[in-house]
Amino acid sequence: MAGAPGSTRRRTRQAVYEFVRERGLATKKDIADGLGISLPTVGKYLSYFLEAGLLEEGAKLSSGDHGGRSPIAYTCVADGRFAVGVDVNRDRVRCLVVNLDGRVLGTRRTRRAFERSQDYFAFVGREVAATIAETGVDRGLILGVGVAVPGLISETTGQVTYGRVIDNKGISAADFAAHIPYETRLVHDSEAAGFAEFWDKTTVDNAFYVSLSHSVGGSVLIKNAMYRGDGELAGEVGHMRIHDAGLRCYCGRDGCLDPYCNSTVLSRHTDGSIEDFFTRLAAGDPALVTVWDRYTSDLAIAVNNIRVMFGCTIILGGDVGAHSGAQLDDLRHKVERLDFLDTDSRTFLVSASLREHPIAVGAALYLVDEFRQQLGRTLSGALSYSQSPRWSGSVERVATV
Repeated sequence: MAGAPGSTRRRTRQAVYEFVRERGLATKKDIADGLGISLPTVGKYLSYFLEAGLLEEGAKLSSGDHGGRSPIAYTCVADGRFAVGVDVNRDRVRCLVVNLDGRVLGTRRTRRAFERSQDYFAFVGREVAATIAETGVDRGLILGVGVAVPGLISETTGQVTYGRVIDNKGISAADFAAHIPYETRLVHDSEAAGFAEFWDKTTVDNAFYVSLSHSVGGSVLIKNAMYRGDGELAGEVGHMRIHDAGLRCYCGRDGCLDPYCNSTVLSRHTDGSIEDFFTRLAAGDPALVTVWDRYTSDLAIAVNNIRVMFGCTIILGGDVGAHSGAQLDDLRHKVERLDFLDTDSRTFLVSASLREHPIAVGAALYLVDEFRQQLGRTLSGALSYSQSPRWSGSVERVATV
């Protein structure tokens, strides 16, 4: 059954923008031929996006062998809109701004311990304002602010339902939004990091992203869609039990992966610097070689468990994943010894491609991704969003403006 005229127009409008975006440069004829629509229809939507500042005229192309006027090619304006990402951690806040291509335009990092207070939320608001000012972007083109925090977030209430890492249970986007003059949403930090890694990728459909930072978490991609499971529990690999009667986890239970493989397990040996740990490890520091051997033995158990459950690509991210690329052979060998299929782990175990600020980038990209999905519905600068995100995939979302 054919869709309603309004929905058809919305889908066509979005398709025109995405066609140009994927091609880089496209003429009216390219779009008409590629989408199977008329030239006048293409012209109408091109005018729509030109006026909105999302497309611009690019170079004139050669008219070819047939002579006549050279056709104009259109291209997307990467700086047509912006989004802000915030990574709230136990002892610092990082803010950054990205454009529609996901390129980071500016970043700011400030040390301050998390606390449940209006003063702290106001501090985050000031950090957002300072980052925007330092970047110099047009504030009227900001889509919103994504705030990433450790903890499980309810899709129903938008509140943190489990937040023992920084004691943030019960907070919501509204706590931060009271001090931020843009649409604000709250996202899970590990999911945001995975979202950033998966965003706009066409080479992987199924993957498990393991975030190895101050805490251990993960996110799951199935058939190019983020999978959160029932109760937002999917990906909580930090609480996979790897040892009986093992170390005490912050969750209150013993033997979880987190106390064995969070980044501080390594950085505490080098005055808190994960960079220094891997520099000295590469130089052959015997004490750190021993630490890394123990760390990779524990991590290999989790990687093998993930592999047999999901049978997909496993991406190591977070602070450890960003620095461990040259040191992965030890982990690979241990994973292969545990693998019942005797598979070459290089075919499924990789380091993350996005190594700088993945959590904050992912928090911002939620807004960029949703804006692109809603292009057929609205072109306002700031949209209204639900406070608990999902990967968009092919799902069409409804803007509330």
